[in-house]
Amino acid sequence: MARVPYLDREDLPEADREIFDRLIAERGRPLGNIFRVLAHTPNLLRRFLALGGELRNHTALDPRLRELALLTVGHLTGAEYEFVHHWNLALRAGVAREKLEHLAEFESAPAFTEEERAVMRYAAEATRNVKVSDAVFDEARRFLDTRRMMELVQNVAFYNMVVRILVPLRVEVEPEFKRL
Repeated sequence: MARVPYLDREDLPEADREIFDRLIAERGRPLGNIFRVLAHTPNLLRRFLALGGELRNHTALDPRLRELALLTVGHLTGAEYEFVHHWNLALRAGVAREKLEHLAEFESAPAFTEEERAVMRYAAEATRNVKVSDAVFDEARRFLDTRRMMELVQNVAFYNMVVRILVPLRVEVEPEFKRL
């Protein structure tokens, strides 16, 4: 059970209900529990949504690489909510199911390309250590120009923040949400 209540639209002050209205209009489904806990701080939720939306929808980084990096973050931190939701996003982005099923063995599983391994190594090292070695950083740079590298850095950083919200607050996967 989450450590703070999940808020519904009616729980918000009138001036903040537009956040939920907009999310439902954009996503066309019930609100995710992460948004329902973040709604306790509506001013921060607005900024969270803006940055998260920009990182997910308006970058040059290949969405498949992004999702593999984010799944690496979710897996390493034990953030089930993150992992389950991004599993589906990864499939929609074109990541093969075989890769998702072998995420924990990405270093040795033949399904992964060297580019994917480099991105996932970056995500793993940044998540585990924060400090990223020159070797791991430079390996990712072999495949990514400066813009895409910065987008990878910022995506991994943002989702490390996300899991540090999800896990301590014990945010649960929505009962109606199913992994594809």
